[in-house]
Amino acid sequence: MSITLSNVVMLVSIFLMTAFLCYAFLYRQERGIRYFAWVMVCRVIYAGSVIMEINSESLSSKMLFRNMEQTSLLFVVPMVIFFVLALFGKDEYLRPSRMMQILSIFALWSLLIWTNPYHHLLFRNIELDQGHLEISKTVYSIAFNIICYLIIAACVFYLFVYLRRVRPELRKPGILLVLCGCIPAATEIAKSSSFGLTPWLLPLSVYSGFLGMAMLWIVIRYRMFSVVPLARNVVVETMEEGILIVNRRGSVIDSNAYIEPLFAGSGESSIAGQHIDKLLHKWPEWLRVCKHMETGDIEIDAQVNGETRVYSVKVYPLASRGGPGQGTVSVLFDITEKQRQMEQIVKLNQLKDHLFAIVSHDIRNPLAVQASLIEVLEVDKTMFNRNHQEVIDALSGQIQNTFVMIENLLEWFRSQKEGMLLQPERLRLSDVVEEVCRTLRIKSEAKQIAIHTEIDIDIEVYADREAVNLIVRNLMTNAIKFSEPGGRVLVRAETNAGQVIVSVSDNGVGMEEQRVRELFDPLRLVSTTGTAGERGTGLGLQVCQQFVRMSGGQIWVESVPRQKTVFYFTLRAADSERDNDESIAY
Repeated sequence: MSITLSNVVMLVSIFLMTAFLCYAFLYRQERGIRYFAWVMVCRVIYAGSVIMEINSESLSSKMLFRNMEQTSLLFVVPMVIFFVLALFGKDEYLRPSRMMQILSIFALWSLLIWTNPYHHLLFRNIELDQGHLEISKTVYSIAFNIICYLIIAACVFYLFVYLRRVRPELRKPGILLVLCGCIPAATEIAKSSSFGLTPWLLPLSVYSGFLGMAMLWIVIRYRMFSVVPLARNVVVETMEEGILIVNRRGSVIDSNAYIEPLFAGSGESSIAGQHIDKLLHKWPEWLRVCKHMETGDIEIDAQVNGETRVYSVKVYPLASRGGPGQGTVSVLFDITEKQRQMEQIVKLNQLKDHLFAIVSHDIRNPLAVQASLIEVLEVDKTMFNRNHQEVIDALSGQIQNTFVMIENLLEWFRSQKEGMLLQPERLRLSDVVEEVCRTLRIKSEAKQIAIHTEIDIDIEVYADREAVNLIVRNLMTNAIKFSEPGGRVLVRAETNAGQVIVSVSDNGVGMEEQRVRELFDPLRLVSTTGTAGERGTGLGLQVCQQFVRMSGGQIWVESVPRQKTVFYFTLRAADSERDNDESIAY
């Protein structure tokens, strides 16, 4: 091969196509790229064969390299088909069996090319004209070539369809890439339609390899072989949330189909490239957050297909590490149904609160009256005979248990309501405990339980009186409930670092360690029968825990089976409070 300028240029062109092939080979695992790499292989073989044909002198050698050219170009067609199918995710057409069927067609035609001297179905006359190979094709060869060109044209069309769906910043480079790839195909069409220009167009088809440099630069610059464009189409277009990406200048650079109905009245077929001043003027807060490239969480109303929809918009700024903001990403969630459900829940809660208030009034008051009446009967029960006294005792136990159960249930419900107010004040703790002892006197005397208090008269707490009364009453009731007849209940209090630690202990049945761990679990409302058959709901300790926490304290328990149980809880000491008239909301 002589060293001429034409040969040097063609060799450089082959080198550029080979570099492009190597880059494609590095990304061969990405969808479709392996087929694109095979297209480049065919192009490199074609270009090398053209150089060898030009520098050959005999008819047989030129014909050998011409057959290699035709074969390499022939297999470009199925590889382009596979490349397009892979880009569109048509994996069912890329199964080995179907690929072999398609390849077999072109393999058979290639066989006809190499065996043409025996049947002359493709080429009629083959001769040398001033050192150039001239071939006259048959109608079969011309028809097959036209079919191949039509297939390539259809593939190019679908490539443009694919490029319309990728991100705007990749769209133009992708179109340039396809156009650069179409130039060699256009050269081949020109060669086939004008036989007289073949000697001139043959080297030109190799020179087009210089376009490989431009194609390589486009691919590297925009990462066209990356999975990102495909992932964007698969993920962004199929997700059930809206995406709106805005650059730092306020122009829309990307979106998905989900969000487009929001802007149906903007008068534009596509929102890509439009400015957010026009698109988001209905939602000033959304517009402001996007302009300032801030993080935001906004709710908007929008008319979509004649229906009012509610969306939650989360805005995230785009910025490189330590660099200026580059734009924003807005993600939209349709919360219309959720909003409607929340409104229904609010209405049902209001109705529940109203009904509960009515029911609690209608149940609590009669039970309180009954409890008071039975106390009067218990005071004067010595006036009755023994049988009547037993009836009074049984009736008293039932009414007291029912009243405590209803009281705990109502207080627990009240503690669950948001915005509930406690009214903390200075309280002398011994007064509250004595009040509870008087309330439980009849119950303790019935079981012959001795109640003792060891509380300094000077100890004061800063808490809600009703809450403290409820806590102490429940703990003392439990102590009486689980003490054997003739037992002892002790209530003590001491100050420590601005807190008052109150303890309620008994020498009753005690608890196992497992039971102690489960005692304050809200999911385990287990009622245990007392030593005299007393029953409850299991809510008492839950109510205590809730009100202790709302009062700013803690509650815990220590127990030894068949020996003792001690409940501790803390309250704020009155001396630690600066403003004694303050009301605290929980």
